[in-house]
Amino acid sequence: VCLTCCSRESMVKINQICHKHGIKFFTGDVFGYHGYMFADLGDHEFVEEKPKVAKASSGVEDGPEAKRARLDPAQTTMVKKRLEFCPLRDALAVEWRGEKATAALRRTAPDYFLLQ
Repeated sequence: VCLTCCSRESMVKINQICHKHGIKFFTGDVFGYHGYMFADLGDHEFVEEKPKVAKASSGVEDGPEAKRARLDPAQTTMVKKRLEFCPLRDALAVEWRGEKATAALRRTAPDYFLLQ
């Protein structure tokens, strides 16, 4: 389900229905130079391709350089990952006061608060 140009109440209500039934949900809008996008993919599994870590050679090399993992860009491996997305209502209910929010405030663009 994709929504745009909807009220916050409509977005939250429709997202609750989608989240309950395992339906992917996207919403977004643009206001001049500012905009937002939210995705609730529920319990989402995917595969990511990563460079394979080369095994250390059994030569006489010793020291910190030999212990460092070496990436081999020519070879890759597939890694299965899983993410659990939160509903829109939970994302909008973030508490921005207190010690826990200090780090999140540094990572959050000021535009976020304009859109609120």
